[in-house]
Amino acid sequence: MTDPFLFYRELHLAGDPTYRAPRDAVDSWRELAEQARAELARMGFPVTVFSYEMSELQPVGGYVLVHEMEPFGVALDWRAPVRNSRSYIEKAIAQEREGLIRYVSAATEIITKAMFDVLDEASFRVLIDHQERDYYLYRVLEAPRFPIK
Repeated sequence: MTDPFLFYRELHLAGDPTYRAPRDAVDSWRELAEQARAELARMGFPVTVFSYEMSELQPVGGYVLVHEMEPFGVALDWRAPVRNSRSYIEKAIAQEREGLIRYVSAATEIITKAMFDVLDEASFRVLIDHQERDYYLYRVLEAPRFPIK
Protein backbone atom coordinates (compact mmCIF):
# COMPACT_ATOMS: atom_id res chain seq x y z
CA MET A 1 0.00 0.00 0.00
CA THR A 2 1.42 3.35 -1.03
CA ASP A 3 1.18 6.17 1.52
CA PRO A 4 -0.89 8.96 -0.08
CA PHE A 5 0.87 11.66 1.93
CA LEU A 6 4.12 11.01 0.04
CA PHE A 7 2.71 12.78 -3.01
CA TYR A 8 1.97 16.14 -1.42
CA ARG A 9 5.64 17.07 -1.62
CA GLU A 10 5.77 16.05 -5.29
CA LEU A 11 2.59 18.04 -5.96
CA HIS A 12 4.02 21.21 -4.45
CA LEU A 13 7.44 20.78 -6.06
CA ALA A 14 5.83 20.24 -9.46
CA GLY A 15 3.68 23.35 -9.03
CA ASP A 16 1.05 21.60 -11.16
CA PRO A 17 -2.47 21.35 -9.68
CA THR A 18 -3.22 18.51 -12.12
CA TYR A 19 -0.35 16.37 -10.79
CA ARG A 20 -1.38 12.70 -10.61
CA ALA A 21 0.16 10.02 -8.43
CA PRO A 22 2.16 7.36 -10.28
CA ARG A 23 0.21 4.44 -11.77
CA ASP A 24 1.62 1.87 -9.29
CA ALA A 25 0.42 3.99 -6.35
CA VAL A 26 -3.04 4.37 -7.87
CA ASP A 27 -3.21 0.63 -8.55
CA SER A 28 -2.36 -0.08 -4.89
CA TRP A 29 -5.13 2.32 -3.82
CA ARG A 30 -7.62 0.57 -6.10
CA GLU A 31 -6.71 -2.74 -4.51
CA LEU A 32 -7.17 -1.23 -1.04
CA ALA A 33 -10.50 0.31 -2.10
CA GLU A 34 -11.72 -3.11 -3.24
CA GLN A 35 -10.73 -4.63 0.10
CA ALA A 36 -12.62 -1.87 1.93
CA ARG A 37 -15.63 -2.38 -0.37
CA ALA A 38 -15.66 -6.11 0.34
CA GLU A 39 -15.49 -5.58 4.10
CA LEU A 40 -18.24 -2.96 4.05
CA ALA A 41 -20.44 -5.22 1.92
CA ARG A 42 -19.80 -8.08 4.35
CA MET A 43 -21.21 -5.87 7.13
CA GLY A 44 -24.24 -4.70 5.13
CA PHE A 45 -22.99 -1.50 3.48
CA PRO A 46 -23.20 -2.00 -0.28
CA VAL A 47 -20.76 0.54 -1.70
CA THR A 48 -19.31 1.42 -5.09
CA VAL A 49 -15.63 1.91 -5.85
CA PHE A 50 -14.71 4.56 -8.37
CA SER A 51 -12.03 7.04 -9.28
CA TYR A 52 -12.97 10.54 -8.19
CA GLU A 53 -11.30 12.13 -11.22
CA MET A 54 -12.98 9.80 -13.73
CA SER A 55 -16.57 10.17 -12.58
CA GLU A 56 -18.86 12.93 -13.74
CA LEU A 57 -21.77 11.67 -11.65
CA GLN A 58 -21.45 10.38 -8.12
CA PRO A 59 -23.52 7.29 -7.39
CA VAL A 60 -26.25 7.33 -4.78
CA GLY A 61 -25.35 5.57 -1.54
CA GLY A 62 -21.97 4.67 -0.14
CA TYR A 63 -18.77 4.72 -2.08
CA VAL A 64 -15.05 4.26 -1.77
CA LEU A 65 -13.17 6.90 -3.71
CA VAL A 66 -9.75 6.49 -5.24
CA HIS A 67 -8.12 9.93 -5.54
CA GLU A 68 -5.41 9.98 -8.20
CA MET A 69 -4.93 13.71 -7.59
CA GLU A 70 -4.92 15.74 -4.38
CA PRO A 71 -6.05 14.68 -1.76
CA PHE A 72 -4.58 11.34 -3.02
CA GLY A 73 -5.41 7.88 -1.74
CA VAL A 74 -8.63 6.16 -0.65
CA ALA A 75 -11.57 7.80 1.11
CA LEU A 76 -15.16 7.00 2.07
CA ASP A 77 -18.22 9.06 1.28
CA TRP A 78 -22.01 8.89 1.01
CA ARG A 79 -24.47 10.53 -1.36
CA ALA A 80 -28.09 10.67 -0.24
CA PRO A 81 -30.68 10.07 -2.98
CA VAL A 82 -32.47 13.29 -1.98
CA ARG A 83 -29.48 15.27 -3.32
CA ASN A 84 -30.78 14.53 -6.82
CA SER A 85 -34.21 16.02 -6.04
CA ARG A 86 -35.39 19.29 -7.48
CA SER A 87 -36.02 20.68 -3.99
CA TYR A 88 -32.47 19.95 -2.82
CA ILE A 89 -30.88 21.34 -5.98
CA GLU A 90 -32.93 24.55 -5.74
CA LYS A 91 -31.93 25.00 -2.10
CA ALA A 92 -28.27 24.33 -2.90
CA ILE A 93 -28.28 26.87 -5.75
CA ALA A 94 -29.95 29.44 -3.49
CA GLN A 95 -27.34 28.59 -0.80
CA GLU A 96 -30.04 27.87 1.78
CA ARG A 97 -27.88 26.09 4.33
CA GLU A 98 -30.63 25.45 6.89
CA GLY A 99 -33.33 22.79 6.86
CA LEU A 100 -32.86 20.15 4.17
CA ILE A 101 -29.26 21.03 3.28
CA ARG A 102 -28.13 20.89 6.92
CA TYR A 103 -30.08 17.66 7.51
CA VAL A 104 -28.56 15.93 4.47
CA SER A 105 -25.09 17.13 5.46
CA ALA A 106 -25.49 15.77 9.00
CA ALA A 107 -26.91 12.45 7.77
CA THR A 108 -24.04 12.11 5.27
CA GLU A 109 -21.49 12.60 8.02
CA ILE A 110 -23.23 10.11 10.32
CA ILE A 111 -23.38 7.41 7.64
CA THR A 112 -19.83 8.03 6.39
CA LYS A 113 -18.55 7.88 9.97
CA ALA A 114 -20.41 4.59 10.51
CA MET A 115 -18.68 3.06 7.47
CA PHE A 116 -15.37 4.45 8.75
CA ASP A 117 -15.98 2.93 12.20
CA VAL A 118 -16.76 -0.49 10.66
CA LEU A 119 -13.43 -0.47 8.83
CA ASP A 120 -11.64 0.72 11.96
CA GLU A 121 -13.21 -2.13 13.94
CA ALA A 122 -12.09 -4.56 11.21
CA SER A 123 -8.49 -3.34 11.82
CA PHE A 124 -8.09 -1.26 8.68
CA ARG A 125 -5.76 1.68 9.28
CA VAL A 126 -8.00 4.73 8.92
CA LEU A 127 -7.72 8.47 9.52
CA ILE A 128 -10.15 11.35 9.76
CA ASP A 129 -8.34 14.11 7.87
CA HIS A 130 -9.63 17.67 8.40
CA GLN A 131 -9.69 19.41 5.02
CA GLU A 132 -11.37 22.78 5.49
CA ARG A 133 -14.10 24.39 7.56
CA ASP A 134 -16.54 21.59 8.44
CA TYR A 135 -15.29 19.11 5.83
CA TYR A 136 -13.45 15.94 6.77
CA LEU A 137 -11.96 13.27 4.54
CA TYR A 138 -12.54 9.78 5.92
CA ARG A 139 -9.36 8.09 4.72
CA VAL A 140 -8.58 4.39 4.42
CA LEU A 141 -4.80 4.00 4.61
CA GLU A 142 -4.13 0.28 4.89
CA ALA A 143 -5.91 -3.06 4.95
CA PRO A 144 -5.65 -5.17 8.11
CA ARG A 145 -2.57 -7.35 8.44
CA PHE A 146 -4.66 -10.05 10.08
CA PRO A 147 -8.24 -9.85 8.72
CA ILE A 148 -11.10 -11.02 10.90
CA LYS A 149 -12.51 -14.19 9.34
